Amino acid sequence: MINKDRISRVLVYNSAGKLLVTTKSVTFPKDFFKLKGQDLVMLKGNDFPLLSKGEPIEIIFEYINGNRVKYKTTIDLCTEYQINFHVGVGEVLEERRRSFKVGVDIQGFASFVIRNDEMLNFDVPVVLQFINLNVGGVYFSSETKFETGDQIMVKFLDGNFQLLTEVLRVQHNEDGTINGYGCRFMDTNQSQEEKLARFIIECQLQERERRRARESGF
Repeated sequence: MINKDRISRVLVYNSAGKLLVTTKSVTFPKDFFKLKGQDLVMLKGNDFPLLSKGEPIEIIFEYINGNRVKYKTTIDLCTEYQINFHVGVGEVLEERRRSFKVGVDIQGFASFVIRNDEMLNFDVPVVLQFINLNVGGVYFSSETKFETGDQIMVKFLDGNFQLLTEVLRVQHNEDGTINGYGCRFMDTNQSQEEKLARFIIECQLQERERRRARESGF
């Protein structure tokens, strides 16, 4: 089943595995042919490669939560500005939710920690410096020391997110000092995961533009 409202990007490959098209503009128009068990897909863009009707292709739908589904199909219609094809049953690729991460430089705050079933409230919220972030968790540094198994209430992105996290690992430097803490988010709902995924995608796009600007000398 295609989750049509949750697609973030569509990638088109030829039979040799070469990436031909990447686009966010995907629609599911009314299908007059109504092929049983298949959906008609229309991609819109500019300067699409001209592919022949019936040419085999592979399609990957990327979803905003990091999931990917691959379909094998053939071209129905292809112009410079539009590609049409049908898809049926797809193959769910390895879920990338836990690795779908981005390096960040933002601050979060901890209001309390649960350690050994005891809640310890902070008089002043503890500052957490986020180093990288994914839909499943966060890696941060802090002047306050935490322990593996600690559950920390973390607030970030201007208070839009307040999530209970669990410290899975304490990362040390070569000199024995603590570099940071790898944590997982506990009990996130679908809405929270989708908002996090959108933020991560935006960070990745911004980093890509900065890299292009550096490479072009601007």
